[in-house]
Amino acid sequence: NTGKELLKAKSCTELSLLLEEDITPTILVPLIQGMLHYAVENEELSSSSESGSLAAGDALSRAIIPVMNAIDSDKSMQIMTNMKFEKGGSKPVEDGAERVFADVAAMIDGLKVDCYEIGDHASVVRSICEFQENSNGSENPSPGAGFVSLAGGDYISGTDVSNEAKIALDVKDMQSKDNIDAMRTVYKNGGNSLSSDDQPQSLATLSTTSFPRMSEDPMYNYFRYTFRSIGQDEEGERLGVFDDEPVEQYGDTLVTDLMELNQIEVVKEAPIVTNVWMTVTHHLYEAVRECQSMYGASSDFEEENKLDMTYELDLAAAYYIGEGQLKGDKNSGFLLYNLAEKIAPEFNQDTGGVSQVNKKILDVMNGIKSDIIDQGLCMTSLSDGYLEFRSRVNSIIRTMTIPLVQKFIWHMFITKDSDFVELYGLSILPQIKVCDPSVYEYILEKVVFDDFSFETADDILRALQGSYSCMGITCNDVGELNGRQDGCSDDISATLRGYEITDQTLLPRIVFDRDILQIKVLATMGAWESALDLYAYGQNVVVGGSLNSLKDLVISKIDTLHLGDNFQGFAGKFDDVDEYINAALVGDDMFIDASNDQRIEGVGRMLQGLVTYLYALGELQNASANCGVDPLFNSLSSWDMGAAYLMGSIKANIDEYHSDDFGQAWFALANEMCDYFGTCVSSGKAHASESLVDDLNTGKELLKAKSCTELSLLLEEDITPTILVPLIQGMLHYAVENEELSSSSESGSLAAGDALSRAIIPVMNAIDSDKSMQIMTNMKFEKG
Repeated sequence: NTGKELLKAKSCTELSLLLEEDITPTILVPLIQGMLHYAVENEELSSSSESGSLAAGDALSRAIIPVMNAIDSDKSMQIMTNMKFEKGGSKPVEDGAERVFADVAAMIDGLKVDCYEIGDHASVVRSICEFQENSNGSENPSPGAGFVSLAGGDYISGTDVSNEAKIALDVKDMQSKDNIDAMRTVYKNGGNSLSSDDQPQSLATLSTTSFPRMSEDPMYNYFRYTFRSIGQDEEGERLGVFDDEPVEQYGDTLVTDLMELNQIEVVKEAPIVTNVWMTVTHHLYEAVRECQSMYGASSDFEEENKLDMTYELDLAAAYYIGEGQLKGDKNSGFLLYNLAEKIAPEFNQDTGGVSQVNKKILDVMNGIKSDIIDQGLCMTSLSDGYLEFRSRVNSIIRTMTIPLVQKFIWHMFITKDSDFVELYGLSILPQIKVCDPSVYEYILEKVVFDDFSFETADDILRALQGSYSCMGITCNDVGELNGRQDGCSDDISATLRGYEITDQTLLPRIVFDRDILQIKVLATMGAWESALDLYAYGQNVVVGGSLNSLKDLVISKIDTLHLGDNFQGFAGKFDDVDEYINAALVGDDMFIDASNDQRIEGVGRMLQGLVTYLYALGELQNASANCGVDPLFNSLSSWDMGAAYLMGSIKANIDEYHSDDFGQAWFALANEMCDYFGTCVSSGKAHASESLVDDLNTGKELLKAKSCTELSLLLEEDITPTILVPLIQGMLHYAVENEELSSSSESGSLAAGDALSRAIIPVMNAIDSDKSMQIMTNMKFEKG
């Protein structure tokens, strides 16, 4: 296509160069590959063989030998002799296929063909590039024009990432060893790969040097948070330590622990699913950050920034695929691409010659380059640039999770190897912890702290499948193990703590509390920029194909609801809530000298105590106001949404593992505060929360019956006062806590009390403005 345009433009010099430097060498690639393939096939045959491959090799060699002859006539004649088809004559490929490979490698530069384009043949130990390196006694030159061909050309880098791709050779060397000491030497010292700053790197250093490089990466912080919790809460270690090592290098700790247990087979895979996996995600996040930095920037830096983005994306591809990987081939390559190819057939996910996972990941990577980077959209459009880039990268990371889930299931049911089950369990559990904590607790107990038992596999699988949505994957993405009918369903439960959601289209929106939890986790781990980004742009709530954020809820939704006069104009407008949350996340205004705990509590309690409560109350009042006026379905949808935002999606899904304290909405606040005030009932839940569920169900029936007066009375006399109970309790609890503190205290309870008071004071102000202002003064958070 480029050539045609050059021809039309009469750009003859450029056309001639394109033909000579790009098109002709590319045409030669499959001819060379074909000849080499049949050299491998035919060296095993006799001259009397009936196999058609003897003639095929001869024919293809005749297409390429004339070109080679102009470069080195001796080597080309030697190749011709080895490939010659002569029934009953000399043995086919008499000098061996490796001789043919070596002769081709010696002429590859003269052919202007990139050795990486030829790739590796699964049956030959060394690649053409390695033969070439040996033949000229030096390092390969950078692949033509600085690009590297990966996975048989499915991904062509725009920058030279050949050194990073060689980390695959460390895995290859490790897997060739038959004892732990030899494996440990390769793992720790490497020997094949250089990092992006041209420093020697190993599989170990991918983890041991991860901090602070990855300090703002969401996924890395979810893993740090999880292993910190395991170390402190489960194993009694000091904060920030996992198995006596810094939690930042959890991956290296896991691999080292397995080495100490002499688990040779598990060690062969462990660095790939821990250190390499997280390294890929890091470079994907770096590419997103490069895009974000370009928005609105001067065009003077456009090409430089495009190159930076491309480089980070290329690095992700290099670490994902690695050197020596053929397209769709499970017998070549050593990294995550290969892992996906090997497990895909077990789940019927390898149709079309390439696993569905690898096809999707490389399609998305290539699409980012062509659709966003090359079009310059990062500079000109927030929605089509940064947000689209961010969305696509998140889809890659979700897809990268699928083979880990598949391997976990496969080992549970096929090998039943508890060490492999534990490794793959720990490779996915951190993602579950930050969106479905009760399932995390259950699986952690069954596969890490208890010896895995096959008898529990079905129960573990059902629990895991219930968490697919929180990892952003589906039953269809994972597939069924060897056609096993496991009853997997992607349906989100429509029952929230005893209340049934009528409008099924609302179900994707009820997971707003996952965003709250993840914001708090990121903030806890010091990843404040990522926490702010999640608040602003969302992560878990998808409506109409687009993400909805908590910020959108604050500034675009709440002020449109029927909240009455109590909240209108009190202490500013609703954008003050957004300013408060932003200040806490950035560390500005009233939070400028605040401790991390105070900033975390300020954000968390504001979202729990004010934002979700106001939105829920507004939706309930909308439903009541439109009772008998709107179509019933619309009013029911508003009522359902109000109920959902009071309850939230995070709950105890596994009976013996109660996780209400992990909830992030009103319901969890009520159950937390009932302990302090003696208002819990026999179930351990708050009287207010159980009463509210009953009233919400009653309200729905009144709405259906168009008993609008009764509904309005129920909302005013029962539901609204009940909603206020844990807010009042929370404010009073922190009043007690905070009266013992000084204004210079670092305690988060100072900000928590302030945030919860802002939810209740507007209501009190309508009753007694003097007393409400006095309460506000007493509860105000003002460091120093």
